[in-house]
Amino acid sequence: MIDEMIGTSESVKIKSCGGTEDGRLGTNSLEILKCIEQFKEAEYILIFSDIGSAVLSAETALDLIEAETLKTKIQLVDAPLVEGAFAAAVRASINSSLNEILVEVANC
Repeated sequence: MIDEMIGTSESVKIKSCGGTEDGRLGTNSLEILKCIEQFKEAEYILIFSDIGSAVLSAETALDLIEAETLKTKIQLVDAPLVEGAFAAAVRASINSSLNEILVEVANC
């Protein structure tokens, strides 16, 4: 649904990092870290997670990052997963600032 709303926007990239290596529900800090590293050239990286263990995995992935310049680009977002990611992607696709995106997400 998000892809349909933002179309082929080069400014917005979305990656889902949920699930375990064997396809079960869950999260893996190392997979989250790989996702983050794929977007290291981005202006900023927003991480949405839905429950405590996912938040913990995202925080652990952040702790594993060595490059401080990459860490400063990352925001762990406290918002509903689907609605927040949707609002952020649409807002980012119209070249909003990070602050404007986070304000929009806070209204979800």
